[in-house]
Amino acid sequence: MKIGITSGDWQTPLTPGGDHRWGGSGWARIGQYLKYLPENTVVGTLAWNNKDHFVVIDHLTKEECEVDTVVMQRLMHKGINEHILQAQAYGQKFINDIDDWYWGVSPSNKAFSHNHPQTSPNENINHYRGTIAKSDMVLCSTSYLQDRLRDLVKGEMVLLENTIDLSRFTQHVDSGDVSPTVGWVGSTAHRSGDIETLRGVLDIMAKRGEVKLYHGGNHMSYPTFASLLNVPDELVTTAPLHPIETYATLMSMDIGIIPLRDFPFNRCKSDIKGMEYAASGIPFIAQNLDAYVQLNESLGVGRLAKKPSDWIKHLKQLIADPSLRREEGARNRELISARDILFGAQRFVDVVTGL
Repeated sequence: MKIGITSGDWQTPLTPGGDHRWGGSGWARIGQYLKYLPENTVVGTLAWNNKDHFVVIDHLTKEECEVDTVVMQRLMHKGINEHILQAQAYGQKFINDIDDWYWGVSPSNKAFSHNHPQTSPNENINHYRGTIAKSDMVLCSTSYLQDRLRDLVKGEMVLLENTIDLSRFTQHVDSGDVSPTVGWVGSTAHRSGDIETLRGVLDIMAKRGEVKLYHGGNHMSYPTFASLLNVPDELVTTAPLHPIETYATLMSMDIGIIPLRDFPFNRCKSDIKGMEYAASGIPFIAQNLDAYVQLNESLGVGRLAKKPSDWIKHLKQLIADPSLRREEGARNRELISARDILFGAQRFVDVVTGL
């Protein structure tokens, strides 16, 4: 059996002349598992052979490869939907991996215009809907997302939670500072008014000098973390957006934050950012949305905040006690080992090869 892996979550080079790279979702859902898949796996671009089935064009060799099973992620292109039934009659199987509720994307999110039928006629959520409906199997990352997808999915649906490669993350050493660094890691281009929810809390603490602010993932083309939080630029230390190979080095704050606006798109999100903070031994506070509630209840990892007073309470507790931050961070790192990639890789392989 030949497996073809193809993802729409490839990003442009960070530097002129650089290589295209996995996006965060592409890496978390597919990229990190490739080394565990059978040798007869090819990663590349999905293409129609102009006859009766799909081929995958190898990213490295540029050769057309015949495949029996296609694992696709975030492919919303016109034409895929129309050809799937013919390819299935030929004998090909299709697995669609989904980790976001794209029908609930906020207009402030860069993905909104990129995938909307009115602004992107050849690559949009309408084409995506048809492809999902015709897939033999759908993988999804959270139980809430699974519930949202039920009306779209006709084939088998499997919950496949995200895992994390702990070997890529090192224990952060807390500064011990009475004015610790509070930080967020990620791209501001794909936010939904999330960081703004901490206006009136974190901005005031920073202006008073109670905390320092940090953003790992700054990009000159995207809104600044400072502007979203409404603080002067000089109050935020930044690090540039990193490729996935060095992404883990961005986890350099004493306290991590995961602000999320409460609406369906965010409720479908996984707990991947919390796992990254935990793998780095960093205590963190997250909005009490589904995945983070489940992470807290199942493993005891992370603090939850429902309203501004909760954020203030947790921040003040962690600010006041460096030893608490160190102990909680170390405990998070130990507990999150239950979600290490070694536990998830075999299930991923079993699901993909089993079909």
